[in-house]
Amino acid sequence: MFEDDEIDEVKQERMERAERQTRIMDSAQYAEFCESRQLSFSKKASKFRDWLDCSSMEIKPNVVAMEILAYLAYETVAQLVDLALLVRQDMVTKAGDPFSHAISATFIQYHNSAESTAACGVEAHSDAIQPCHIREAIRRYSHKIGPLSPFTNAYRRNGMAFLAC
Repeated sequence: MFEDDEIDEVKQERMERAERQTRIMDSAQYAEFCESRQLSFSKKASKFRDWLDCSSMEIKPNVVAMEILAYLAYETVAQLVDLALLVRQDMVTKAGDPFSHAISATFIQYHNSAESTAACGVEAHSDAIQPCHIREAIRRYSHKIGPLSPFTNAYRRNGMAFLAC
């Protein structure tokens, strides 16, 4: 839209991490990665409108508003996936590190069920992001730091974290 000389440092770091990740992919993984990067919320505008439940709104959002919402949704998902990848990286045991068998100090296991343990435990050797990575990413994303952090829960009154890029 607007030409801006400023570089979004967070987005730049995210793109650099993705680029480093692609270096270790084979051709099939890279093709899948490229295909998933091309997905957007604006290409399936009718499904996105249905998901937003625009039909029940009194004032219908116009095309520009929908493009803005689609961009914000895309960036929010990108940040969430990037943070989930970092969470997964934090949870991986590192060879030669005697303390890497312990889960990161910032990781919280919310559920103690066998299903939850299997989703992120030793049994799960998949490179895919697991639900526990997403939960931890959302927890980290919504975690406030600072002396007034206990008093800044305005968006979490109903127990839901407020996610926006």
